[in-house]
Amino acid sequence: MFSFFGFYLIEHFFTVKPHVVSGNGNLGILVIFLFTPVFISSWVYTFKLVKAKVVKDSKITIGIFLFALAGCVLLMIAIHDYTSELIIALGGTPDNPESRIYRFGWFNQYTNSLYFNVYTFFLTHIITVILGILSAMRKAKLY
Repeated sequence: MFSFFGFYLIEHFFTVKPHVVSGNGNLGILVIFLFTPVFISSWVYTFKLVKAKVVKDSKITIGIFLFALAGCVLLMIAIHDYTSELIIALGGTPDNPESRIYRFGWFNQYTNSLYFNVYTFFLTHIITVILGILSAMRKAKLY
C-alpha cells in the first residue's frame, strides 16, 4: 500500500496538468528519490511472496502465468493510450516547438505521470509476479 501511495502521489500531486504553466521545475523527482527504496522493497517482497506461494499444481501455475501475461498486454495497451492522450494534451513531443514540454525532455513536471501511474504500478507488480512464477517453476522444474 505504501508503494501504491508513492505512485499515487507522483501521479496526482507532483505532475503538472497540461493546461497549467509551471516554472518550479520537477518537484516530483524528490518524491521519486524518497520512494525508490519503497518501490524496490515492494517488488522484492512481491517476488519472494509469489515464489514461496506458487501452487505446486502445474496447471494452476500455468493458468496464473497466462492470466498475468494477458494482464500485461492489457496494461501495455492502456499505457499506450494514456501516453498518447497526454502527448496530445501537451501539444506534442519535446521536439515540437508548439508543445508545452518543448526542450524539457521526456522526464519533467508534466510527464511524471507517464512513468508513475496506476497502470505502471500494476504492470511492474504483474511482471514481478511473472518473474516469481518463472523462478519457482525453474526451481521446481515444472516446465
